[in-house]
Amino acid sequence: MKNVSPNNLPVTLVDLTPIQVNYLNDWDHRFIVNNSGRRSRKTLIGKRKLLIQALQNNDHRYFYGAPTHAQAKRIFWNDLKRDTHYLRSHKSESELFVRLRNGTEIWVIGLDKPERIEGSPWNGCHITEYPNIKAHAWAENIRPLLSDTNGWAILDGVPEGMNHFFDRALYACGGAIPETIEGIGAFAENPDDPEWCFYNWFSSDVLPEAEIIAAKMELDERSFNQEYRGQFVSYAGLAYYAWGIHNLDTTLKYDPGQEVRIGMDFNVNPMTATLNHVMGRNVYQFGEIYLNNSNTYEMRDRIIELFPDAHKKGKIHIYPDSTGKARESNATKSDLRILADNPANFQVHAKSVNPRQKDRMNNVNSRMMAGDGLPHYFVNPKTCPETVNGWNRVESTADGRFDKKQEGIGILDITAAAGYLISFLFPVNSNQWGSYDR
Repeated sequence: MKNVSPNNLPVTLVDLTPIQVNYLNDWDHRFIVNNSGRRSRKTLIGKRKLLIQALQNNDHRYFYGAPTHAQAKRIFWNDLKRDTHYLRSHKSESELFVRLRNGTEIWVIGLDKPERIEGSPWNGCHITEYPNIKAHAWAENIRPLLSDTNGWAILDGVPEGMNHFFDRALYACGGAIPETIEGIGAFAENPDDPEWCFYNWFSSDVLPEAEIIAAKMELDERSFNQEYRGQFVSYAGLAYYAWGIHNLDTTLKYDPGQEVRIGMDFNVNPMTATLNHVMGRNVYQFGEIYLNNSNTYEMRDRIIELFPDAHKKGKIHIYPDSTGKARESNATKSDLRILADNPANFQVHAKSVNPRQKDRMNNVNSRMMAGDGLPHYFVNPKTCPETVNGWNRVESTADGRFDKKQEGIGILDITAAAGYLISFLFPVNSNQWGSYDR
């Protein structure tokens, strides 16, 4: 090769951290979500991963994607031209693609119009700034085009609140984002869909200490955590801050030898219940009931249907929303009476009023991670997806109440159901039961 210029060679990746090396060499997972902090090399390594695959596979098609055409060109095009300078047989400045000598094509595409990628299958892609990609693009435009080829995808970006990127990250982790440790990072995979995995590391693992100190001085704490730690930040504050991957257990299931203990919320749409075994200090949620446009009679019948033997033996305990005593769900009986009378004959445990919202949050957080440093609440994400979604998303206001903006989407109801059971059985203090303020 004559007249080789360093300016026309791929950038040499040096001083990679152990987790970055693992990320670069990870081809066991088909879909990777990476939400590491800014200037942390995540996009640089993603570019190299795609280039390696393009060089190793003849007559394939890959694309780099970004939210807009201009962004895609700015982020990828010049680097792609440099990295393939001695490796390509064709380059198109107008269409932004190169053809390598092995017949493989690499395109640079703006996804402001996701339909641009439709028409031909793709063998793989690297999409950056994923939080700014249209929410429907993955399911409707991108994922289907990877099916015929068993194609792969890298989705990276810095979080921007809890949007569709948060959804992808949660799925890749199997239901809860793992803790990232400085200098080590974080890795998780979906136990039920091993094609998906998750990577995260801090910008401080790469950038000079002085740069990190300067960023901390300029940004508020939440902005710094989002931008330089790649954390999914809720600006209203997460109500269940103790929730994490330590609370997940995919082995949990109903044990006919144990009593069934059920937390219940009486909202009509949805009407919700969490299904649990309680042993000692631990709560094991193995199931949930989530009924839209329902009523207490339907909830009663569903529980009897699920647990006929426990029902007959009087081994079903209900810990409900205490307002069921006052609110009439029909013309003759209150919700609690419907549960306690035949044919249900459940054992109903209800205080005269509900715990205050702040106390309920404290009670639940103390089960999720107690003062002894151990979790005492566990949930099966496979059988309790609505509950897990709620724990990840419910927000609180500065005065310790639930954010009313989240009413009507179900996550407050299913988590309230769990909270009533936990608050009854494991109150943080005995004086917490005050006036109802839900």
